[in-house]
Amino acid sequence: EPLKVAAANWMASATLVARQFPDVIFLDVGSTTADVIPIVEGCVAAQGRTDTERLAKGELIYTGALRTPVCAIVRSVSFGGRRCRVAAEHFAIAADVYLWLEEIKESDYTCETPDGKGRSQPEAGARLARMVCADLEMLGKDEITAIAWEVSRAQARQIADGIRQVMRRIRPAVISTAVLTGEGDFLARAAAEQAGLTICSLAQKRESTAARTSPAAAVACLLAELVDAR
Repeated sequence: EPLKVAAANWMASATLVARQFPDVIFLDVGSTTADVIPIVEGCVAAQGRTDTERLAKGELIYTGALRTPVCAIVRSVSFGGRRCRVAAEHFAIAADVYLWLEEIKESDYTCETPDGKGRSQPEAGARLARMVCADLEMLGKDEITAIAWEVSRAQARQIADGIRQVMRRIRPAVISTAVLTGEGDFLARAAAEQAGLTICSLAQKRESTAARTSPAAAVACLLAELVDAR
């Protein structure tokens, strides 16, 4: 009965993490969203249960490493020594940013491209250039890289703001570590560092594929425990 857990699979991941890490922020950055889940004294201390509640509490940040439109991350970028507004169009997504910056490989770009074209690095660069209404003939590689880095830092800052919001309502002195997982663990790392937390990567503790898809793996583990108990 998968629909019974589809909207709460983050709880499955957090439940397993809490068994090993009693006082942490569990940070799962996927293709579309980021989960910021406080774990205190071995218990999941999230206040939100619905997505709406979690958005309000800072426990769900609707930004991810692949699908998020660039225009939802920044309103302007530094360009030519001044601020330049970006187009409020679905011209480029986070996957273009991280493919250009070599944080992901072409095979990791698993969502549709905004323009229906390919997933090569030059094609990603062309989409990023279009965010300032330019193309590869108008912009050099260094200029595109500067745009990509600014978008990346801004996205990490959005997640870090959620971490700080969550930590303000718990005992900050208790938590100093973030446990990271998900397809966007590189983005989770940047956000956790901005928030002043030390890093523990779940991929280093678990088999990497399971760590990248931790909600599904966690649901499977908990189901296996339930079956064994019967």
